[in-house]
Amino acid sequence: MLFILLNIGTLIDTIFILLLVYYGLRIFFRYFGPRVVESAADKIYRDMKAQEEARRPRSSGTSGQVTVERQDQRNKVYRKTDGEYVDFEEVK
Repeated sequence: MLFILLNIGTLIDTIFILLLVYYGLRIFFRYFGPRVVESAADKIYRDMKAQEEARRPRSSGTSGQVTVERQDQRNKVYRKTDGEYVDFEEVK
């Protein structure tokens, strides 16, 4: 009989410790979880901002001045004798 009572006492102690750890972790993550997530998101944002700044070319012009750089664009010249190109598929 004493053996059974000791096992029940140990079971109750184990359940009490598990509940204490569960609620302790819940309280810990409720208060510190958002702060950890916010700091991680802030670090990711800063890293992405630094990468974008590194990719962006440095402007040597004055502030407020806009420069448009175009690639080589040649005007295509079509002659009347070239004809018209028609792409077609054979239908059976």
